[in-house]
Amino acid sequence: MTNIIEEIFDISKCQRFSHFDSSKIKQFKKESGAYINVIREKTITTLLISGNSSQLRDAKILIRDFLEKTSFIPTLSYFILAESDYSNNNKLKFVKFDDGTEEVVKLDDGDNEYYNDEETNDSRRTRYYIEFLQQNNNNLDEVDDNRPEDFLNLITPCQFNTFDKLDQCLERLSLKIKTIFAKSPAFPSRLILKPKIFFGKLLFFDLIDSEDHFVIQEWYRFDVLTIRGRRETVDDCTCDGSEIYHGKTVNNEFHQDSPQILDKLNILQQKFGFELDNKQCKSKGSININYVPSVTKKRKLKLGWNEKENKWKIINNSHALNRLANIDIVSGSKTPDFRLSLKTRCDVPSEGSKVEEVINDIQNSPTFTERDGMSFRSKDFVNTMLKNAVIRQVIEKERYRNKNYNIVFKKVKQDGYGSLTTQKLITLQHHTWNQEIGLENVDRFMDSIIETFRFIREMMNVLV
Repeated sequence: MTNIIEEIFDISKCQRFSHFDSSKIKQFKKESGAYINVIREKTITTLLISGNSSQLRDAKILIRDFLEKTSFIPTLSYFILAESDYSNNNKLKFVKFDDGTEEVVKLDDGDNEYYNDEETNDSRRTRYYIEFLQQNNNNLDEVDDNRPEDFLNLITPCQFNTFDKLDQCLERLSLKIKTIFAKSPAFPSRLILKPKIFFGKLLFFDLIDSEDHFVIQEWYRFDVLTIRGRRETVDDCTCDGSEIYHGKTVNNEFHQDSPQILDKLNILQQKFGFELDNKQCKSKGSININYVPSVTKKRKLKLGWNEKENKWKIINNSHALNRLANIDIVSGSKTPDFRLSLKTRCDVPSEGSKVEEVINDIQNSPTFTERDGMSFRSKDFVNTMLKNAVIRQVIEKERYRNKNYNIVFKKVKQDGYGSLTTQKLITLQHHTWNQEIGLENVDRFMDSIIETFRFIREMMNVLV
């Protein structure tokens, strides 16, 4: 006899369920075989699903897909100069960035029609980072007539800012996180917050005049356009800073990797107590497969090697991927910049799913073999449900820990957008960031961000 399971979800706070009408319920009943019903009472709306385990799983995935809303652009995005005690008359300049850390091999095999030309042409752009000009001592006593407060009253905090305004930026981030958790339905699984620090350099490109110097007052007025031509904004800002302040429109990206950190790792170990983590798993590493089933959806599979079964297995099947925030701390010098990346996702079961079937079918193929140091390639997923697959495989990894932080050095191979690239990454996490973050501990999480920013600034001082 089939074991019937019944699950009930409180969906009262989820506005997107208002579009979940009887026709959708009928459609999902037919596709999953599960019984689905929405019960609306005076103040509470509940969703009831019943069926066997596979019917329940399929129904929840169908409903999650219906609710899914992916954002490729951060809801919040700030670019913050690490030094805020400079005069507003201090000038900055654009400095050409020379990248020798990323190996790129262009793939030309006739099967690249599903790649984005914008991504493949990107490597030809000249990029620049910003640096403070050395100030002449004769200018130190100049009166600063251009106080930023005179034009910051309308938009606070500005997207381009300085470290003394960090608290205002984090206040807005805290509000966003609390709002998202308050509105997020407990279906089919809890919203997962994924914070991480990346080290690298904030780079600018497509500049009208790269020789043009500018002052901090002009930095506040910058207006950013992303690499894909979509504007990153603070979405609850009601006015357009570029129109009010006539600021420069700039394109930018965050280039990951910081050789200075690796070069001075022994000094960082001595000063901050980092030790090599001998408990880290010695395996084949991990594989991330990012794919786009439709224009508005982005998903990711994380695979790990299973020694017992001698094959790759899905660890996480992540839906509803969203970029909640990027906060870039910009050094204004040759020392590394760093980015707080904050993403959200919902994990759904993968056992017995179609994506698991795709992964297993590829591995079971008689032609399946490692190529260029990678187990899977983008071509493997052509004509499958994992459309436009981008494969990222960790091929080298070392993790160091101290009392409060771990810092990870990775070498990653990526196959996607018509190119095979090798990238070096350096990331840092607070020891509490692997714990579940919910509405009840958002304030503690925000405190950990401030603590981490201060710690990293101490680290950067060692690199000077």
